[in-house]
Amino acid sequence: MTFFLAFNDELTKLGYDMKGHPNYKDFKKNKVKLTPEERAQVMKAKAVWHFNGGSPSPAVGKAVINGKTWYETHTHRAINYAPSVKGAISRFHKFIKSTS
Repeated sequence: MTFFLAFNDELTKLGYDMKGHPNYKDFKKNKVKLTPEERAQVMKAKAVWHFNGGSPSPAVGKAVINGKTWYETHTHRAINYAPSVKGAISRFHKFIKSTS
């Protein structure tokens, strides 16, 4: 528990507020595909992962929870949510990519 509180404190210092965001289980349960336009935006911004040396895959996911659309980007160490695809791309480059 102490680890998560400290991690949340560090995110707050970086300007990320986790209050009001969905939890990962809800996000995963309500996940939907990115629209072709959103996917193109993610790919153009190079917010991608290369799994097993393969072609690039979007590093941004999308879910609709209680009528509100959320975007996320994550690694096995960290996750970050944003209310817009542009925000998720920004968070990928500013924080998430460095945790891989």
